[in-house]
Amino acid sequence: ANLSGANLSGANLRETDLSEAHLSNADLSNADLSDTYLYGAYLYGTYLIGANLREADLREADLSDADLSDADLSGANLTDANLTGANLSGANLTGANLNRVNGLETANLSGVIGYSPKA
Repeated sequence: ANLSGANLSGANLRETDLSEAHLSNADLSNADLSDTYLYGAYLYGTYLIGANLREADLREADLSDADLSDADLSGANLTDANLTGANLSGANLTGANLNRVNGLETANLSGVIGYSPKA
């Protein structure tokens, strides 16, 4: 699906299969994406401010330059995801799988819950 630039703010997309969907520059602020399958999705530059991404499958997703401030990513699987330049300020990463995540060193992690960058 190509939903680039779409306004899906506040949408209920819980348990939806959006694998490999093109959602770049879309507005998903405050959307419910819990338990959503976003494997390999293109989410660069996407607004996910305050979004519920609990237990979401974001493996290999491109979240570069995405705004995930205050998003709930608890229990999400971000294995091999790209977070280069992403804004994660105030996000909840409790129990999130961050194996082999790319770009965390360039992401804004101020006020993140459940994650401590290694020195």
